[in-house]
Amino acid sequence: MKKLIPTITIEQLNACDSGIKMRLDIRRLEVHKKLLSPADFPHRHDFYNLIYIVKGSGKHTIDFQEFEVKPQQLYCMNDAQVHSWELSDEVEGYTLFFKKEFYEVIEPKYALQALPFFNLGANDSSLVAFSEEEAKNIAFLFEEILREFQSNLIDRDILIKSYLKIILINALRAYTPKMLTDNHDTNIAKVRQFEQLINLRFKECKSVKEFADILHITPNYLNAICTKVSGKTAGQIIRERVVLEAKRLLLHSSISVCELAYHLGYEDCSYFIRLFKKEVGDTPEYFRTNLR
Repeated sequence: MKKLIPTITIEQLNACDSGIKMRLDIRRLEVHKKLLSPADFPHRHDFYNLIYIVKGSGKHTIDFQEFEVKPQQLYCMNDAQVHSWELSDEVEGYTLFFKKEFYEVIEPKYALQALPFFNLGANDSSLVAFSEEEAKNIAFLFEEILREFQSNLIDRDILIKSYLKIILINALRAYTPKMLTDNHDTNIAKVRQFEQLINLRFKECKSVKEFADILHITPNYLNAICTKVSGKTAGQIIRERVVLEAKRLLLHSSISVCELAYHLGYEDCSYFIRLFKKEVGDTPEYFRTNLR
């Protein structure tokens, strides 16, 4: 199989010797930006990434969604997303990298898989924007993490985990998903569970019934709550996740269309091409050529 989207590790960013494993890193964004070359973009990570903007402008693209970079913004990326950026020379901020196993909490609502800006549903975004007063606190917390990381004192990681948790709680408070109105909390929670399940199993499960069976509900009920919460059917949400992964690989790798179809769980390449064209409006090959 041809090369897929490059994945950058924390160890690569620090030019570590083989055998050294890192779970955490933080640096000023302006410093990190200078260390990267055009060959480093676009890419995936094998870690979660928080990018906080204190000053500057530019564009940040995450999975085909383009954001206008402004101060007081926090970008939250999981270890599957593909991103690239064009940042102004005067940009300032912080970029924090951490492995999934580094962040562990007791409270389920603050677990990584429960945070919407890391696990994007039909109406979610990777961006959290803070008010001016909130932004001061977030910048202080990132500075404390940087200072603690560089100190290398005893129990350093425990303290950093605490600061990170506070940042994510504040991000959750400030986050505003674009949910449709008049929804019951139980419906929203079930749709979130469905979307998280899709992220884990979209290559092997393609039908609404398969996911409904895993969730122990009927396909009709799953469709009903998805439509009520997101405005999209369960089938649409499944197909959009498959097409997103296809777009990532078409644009950022040299994999052939039929290799891609097999990689995504389709044995019939022609069927996959028809599905992609129906969802996107173009064939996979045209999509790849046109965007490049």
